[in-house]
Amino acid sequence: MRIAYWIPVALLALMLAGIGFRYGLIRQGITETDVITLYAQKYLADHAASGVAGIAQTSDCAARPGSGIWTWLVVTCRPANTLGGGGYSYRINWLGGLVDANTPRQAAPLPPET
Repeated sequence: MRIAYWIPVALLALMLAGIGFRYGLIRQGITETDVITLYAQKYLADHAASGVAGIAQTSDCAARPGSGIWTWLVVTCRPANTLGGGGYSYRINWLGGLVDANTPRQAAPLPPET
């Protein structure tokens, strides 16, 4: 068989090895604590911007393992003095990136009672 046919395969294998090495170096320094802290701070910013009731603190957040192959952690945050809904949820991938965020919407003001 001619060697020229295998050159594209070898180049593709080298490129994939380089990408895998790069992502391995990125992933090496990420801990669960770092990710939870980062998204707890994002929760504070999102809560302040949304105008939802309650006082936000970083201790309102907890993490659990994600389900599926793309989600590493799910960080869920809810102000301690709110009832029912109003929770924030951040799905995190294996490299610490945000996959999906669910934030509560600010409720429309109730009409005045007469």
